[in-house]
Amino acid sequence: MNKFKDFIEIDKKFQNSINLQLDIDNLSKLNSYIPTHSSILVLDGFLNNVLSDRDKANILIGPYGKGKSHLLLVLLALLNDGKGDRTKKTINKIEKVSKETAEKIKTIQSSVKPFLPVIISGTEKDLNKEFIIALMESLRKNNLMNVAPESDYGKALEVIAKWQKDFKQVYESFKQIVREYGRTVEEFMGELKEMKEEALNIFKEIHPKLTAGSEFMPMSVNNAMTLYMEINRALESYGYGGIYIIFDEFSKYIEGHEKDTFAYDMKILQDICELANNSKKQQIHITFVAHKSIKEYGNALSSDIVNAFKGVEGRLKEVRFVVSAQNNYELIQYVIKKKVSDCKPWFQEQNNKEIIEESYKIPCFSGLFTEKEYKKIVMEGCFPMLPLTAYALLNISEKVAQNERSIFTFLANDEKGSLINIVENGSEELLSVDVVYDYFQNMFRDSISLTNIHNEWLKADYALTKAESLNEEKIIKAMAILHMINRNEEVPVRKTEIRLATGLNMADFVSSLEKLESKNIVTYRSKLGVYAFKNNVGVNLDNQMNNMIEKQPLSLNWQEEIATVSELDYVLPKKYNQEYTMTRYFKYVYMIPEQFLNTSKSEYLFETYKADGLIICLVMLKDGDVNQIKEHLKELNDNRLVVIYPDKIFGFSEQQNIRKLKAVEKLLKDKDFLEENKVLQQELEIYKEDLIFEINVELEKSYLPENNRCKYFNTLNGVTELCFENQISFNRFLSEICLSYYEHAPKINNELINRKSVSAQIKKARNLIIDAILNEEELDRFEKGTSSEATIFRATLMHTGILKGDSSEEEGCRRIIEEIDAFVGQCAGKKVSFQVLYNKLLGKDFGTRKGVIPIFIAKEIINLQDTPIIYLQNKEVEISSSILNNINERPQEYYLFIEKESIEKEKYLKVLEELFLSEELRKKQKSKMQRLNNIVESMQRWYRSLDQYTLTFTKQLFEENEQGYLEEDAFERMCSFRKVFKGIELNPREVLFEKIPKAICHDNSGDAVFENVTLQIEEIKKYMDNNLVNAKKKTAVQVKSIFGARADESLSACLKNWYSKQSEKSKSHIYAENITGFMTYIEKLTTNDEDEIVSRLCKIITGIYINDWKNDSYERFVEELTYVKNTIQSIKESEQSTEGENKISIKTGESTIERFFEPDSDDSTSYFLQNAIEDALEEFGDTLELNQKVSVLVKALEELLSK
Repeated sequence: MNKFKDFIEIDKKFQNSINLQLDIDNLSKLNSYIPTHSSILVLDGFLNNVLSDRDKANILIGPYGKGKSHLLLVLLALLNDGKGDRTKKTINKIEKVSKETAEKIKTIQSSVKPFLPVIISGTEKDLNKEFIIALMESLRKNNLMNVAPESDYGKALEVIAKWQKDFKQVYESFKQIVREYGRTVEEFMGELKEMKEEALNIFKEIHPKLTAGSEFMPMSVNNAMTLYMEINRALESYGYGGIYIIFDEFSKYIEGHEKDTFAYDMKILQDICELANNSKKQQIHITFVAHKSIKEYGNALSSDIVNAFKGVEGRLKEVRFVVSAQNNYELIQYVIKKKVSDCKPWFQEQNNKEIIEESYKIPCFSGLFTEKEYKKIVMEGCFPMLPLTAYALLNISEKVAQNERSIFTFLANDEKGSLINIVENGSEELLSVDVVYDYFQNMFRDSISLTNIHNEWLKADYALTKAESLNEEKIIKAMAILHMINRNEEVPVRKTEIRLATGLNMADFVSSLEKLESKNIVTYRSKLGVYAFKNNVGVNLDNQMNNMIEKQPLSLNWQEEIATVSELDYVLPKKYNQEYTMTRYFKYVYMIPEQFLNTSKSEYLFETYKADGLIICLVMLKDGDVNQIKEHLKELNDNRLVVIYPDKIFGFSEQQNIRKLKAVEKLLKDKDFLEENKVLQQELEIYKEDLIFEINVELEKSYLPENNRCKYFNTLNGVTELCFENQISFNRFLSEICLSYYEHAPKINNELINRKSVSAQIKKARNLIIDAILNEEELDRFEKGTSSEATIFRATLMHTGILKGDSSEEEGCRRIIEEIDAFVGQCAGKKVSFQVLYNKLLGKDFGTRKGVIPIFIAKEIINLQDTPIIYLQNKEVEISSSILNNINERPQEYYLFIEKESIEKEKYLKVLEELFLSEELRKKQKSKMQRLNNIVESMQRWYRSLDQYTLTFTKQLFEENEQGYLEEDAFERMCSFRKVFKGIELNPREVLFEKIPKAICHDNSGDAVFENVTLQIEEIKKYMDNNLVNAKKKTAVQVKSIFGARADESLSACLKNWYSKQSEKSKSHIYAENITGFMTYIEKLTTNDEDEIVSRLCKIITGIYINDWKNDSYERFVEELTYVKNTIQSIKESEQSTEGENKISIKTGESTIERFFEPDSDDSTSYFLQNAIEDALEEFGDTLELNQKVSVLVKALEELLSK
């Protein structure tokens, strides 16, 4: 058998990855491009962008080593080759894959001017400068420097050259200063040429020292966006159609960027992207190259960086470089050159032949290739690699590859561990997956952010230290690689797949795997059916677990521990659910026998465990008495209970697994332990999963019927032992239980509403239906359409026949309506809790889901002839969808009362509507529920509109022979009627049918009372409406009497006449405030409105308006008014002031005010006022002249005397 190196040749064109900056003019790199369907699809998209002038800012995303840079190298070459001479060979290759794309290239090269390529590497700290340098470099390479405007750096070099030529002394001083900065002139100028910012800043500092203080201000363009815009415009005259910018290695730029300047750089990128997207005739395109999108970094990038990038991300179109798996294998085929005939000896070797044939059965190959394709592309094309080695190479490189290590460097680079190196070293065996592990292991070590890969490497690296043979190492490395790939649906890490990855024969493989298991290096994970590493780094886990178990109590609450971990949770009775179009379920409950036997009522169980039925799994810690269990089940007598009595006790091994699980969970919560043993966290989590799996396997063995290890008991057909062949027959029995217990459940074919708890969206839709029903709106709008409310309406009311109410009604729904009607009947004339109704609807026979109940209640309430009233405890509430929702949640808090209607009540309500309702409310359509509320609200509004006197007086103002007098009995009824409306929140029904009749007639029993109540209310309302008017009339008559006029005379004339007869002195006398106010009012009186005059006189004389009078206010007013009249009349005219009387006269301009006043004896209040005035005058000091102070005082006094 030959060696591989004798007939295998590696195409070294793939040796190095593409470096866009270095390879942009490399013809051999261009010609080495291998077009695939995937890459041509991406290339075609970029060409379309140029032709259609769109999506000019984009980001190309694809894993390392997939050919992104090579594709862009080709794109730049095609866009820069106007004649097509350099790219002819490449175009011919492309044409073989896609003629359409080749035609687009030819169209662009013939009709679109070339694009200037600019490569950004992202190595500079200042991105603005990076863009400028990259553009300058491109202009230099393409002999276009005369297009470039001068930069600050270029201007600085010009100045230095001018000093050297024309100002020798300045130049010498410059050299000396530069030396102080640790540089020679040549080094300094070199830094300026490289556009080093530090050198430019130094020059700016030096310049003023050598130029008599003048600053260096060259006025050149230093903004990247402006520079690109100007140069792009200038390039047109040089035969260019625009600029194409490639930001290579953008992922590395993002990952390595400093947080502080990232936001600034993102603003630069944002500006460039906007410039590109807004460019028209002279196009600017920019493509970022990344191996994953910013979202895929997760927590690896700080939130500041992610947020700063969002402004740029919104301006970029994402282009995915997706290479099909088949294309990947084909690329390997292109690289490895050989004759298939030379490979046949390896294919015919028995173990290799078996491995290759078995490998095709793995989903990653059988799902991708036909057997013929598999043999040609994978078996022959990827030779000398085993099929799974090629698979591992492609998938691992996609996860961890960098430019330094990728598919192509593994295949073509002559370095340790590469394919070419293995071949050249004389290998004769097919390459197994361990070669992939060896080649990429340093990257596994460094990929800390890739948690799964790094952790698998840590475990494998530790396991390798325990391996004793090359075969064991092969197994460890193969397992690690398959776990890193982590695609169990393609290649599960089972015994067969591990062997196919190692290339070992069966005997050697089994022997080595068993040794690894015996040494606790690898373990079989029963739950997933795969092999994994059992890592014991830093601690003996078994000892640690045993220590934790020893600290646990001797006896645990086993039933609760089992319930926490059990995956036997619920069972759906499928046949019943399908027939009744709803979801009922039985819940598994774990109990020890003593617990079950101590349960006196089944209701207690259903209060604890919310379900339609319970499957009680007895946890037998010791041998028990099955007859005792059967007897107690018979006593409970509830068909919804199924008891499972296991044959096997819950013994030591089962208990030990529970104890281990508790120990693991405690270790996982121990932060200090995990900090010291970081590698163990994943192992503990895996161990936890396996323990849960093993515990559930035992539970299924003990409690599932197909294992025949338990007895089933139920009371449906007497307490007999039941036999079930499997879960299907058991499920059918659960359906029988439901059919028996919930036989009248409604069949409503809409699971969104026919459930216990509905979502907020469905509740909103239900509310629309309920409100429409309660408001007696037209419901035909719900009969069609696909909205939630339409489908719920049809499911609950139309398809069930409830809307029509005829013989087509669904049986269960009809019975629910009957139950609601029966409940309503109980509520006639008395309050009954909704809990009574809900107990019936949710309980035996029905088991109705709460979601539908409010709709049915609304439907029946609105159909009532009588008036329904709903109470929240003792408060009447308006019937609405909101209230019905609350009832649904808390039926125990709400009550229904049905007010029976009668002819007398109807007449009574109509009179009240006529008396109190506004015209607008009378015309408005209203439901029965709203009617009572509207009447009471209107009565309350009327009551509150009355004056305070009418609402509060308890003593009649009028004598028996006067207008406004009310018989004593009637007056007492009026007072009682007023008390009804004193409260803020009133219960409308109670007010109308209980409190008002009782207040007026002292009787609220029987409908006959309402005729009398109606008459009395009419009289009371009339009396209260006119009370204030009558009071004013009586007061006006009394005022006239006091001032000597008849009742039929004018009040205004009477007062004015009296005023005219008073002395001039009395008119200018200063009295108490009420007397002065009275005289001023009479003096200026112009109105003849007696109501207005009385109101004003009441306020002036007593200080309160007549509207606010109390019982004795009238007498007080008469007394005070008489005193005022007598006081004024006592002031007589005389030539000289009487003894003790003072006079004040103020003349301002042509007007004069004269007033007489009597000196008042000093008291504390007047003394305080005098001091306050004096203090105020003193406070102003010299800021006011004496004349100004006097003027202010006189004005204040003048205003006071004019009142």
